[in-house]
Amino acid sequence: MNAYKIRSIVTADGSIVLKGIPVGRSVEVIVLDDVSDLNSASQPPDERWKSLQGSVTRYDDPFEPAIPLTDWDVLQ
Repeated sequence: MNAYKIRSIVTADGSIVLKGIPVGRSVEVIVLDDVSDLNSASQPPDERWKSLQGSVTRYDDPFEPAIPLTDWDVLQ
């Protein structure tokens, strides 16, 4: 089984044109949203990051375990 990756735009009537597939083949088609295309169209990258600016003011101890070592059953 061969795999072909093709990007295409859905037309106004909901159809998709696939070019470059060998003629006469039986194929299975799986349609996935292009997430990178959705994110870039809705908001520019700079705008997405601006909402995070100033949200974290400090890190108390970023490398400290979330659970004390004495609570780990594996270590006992």
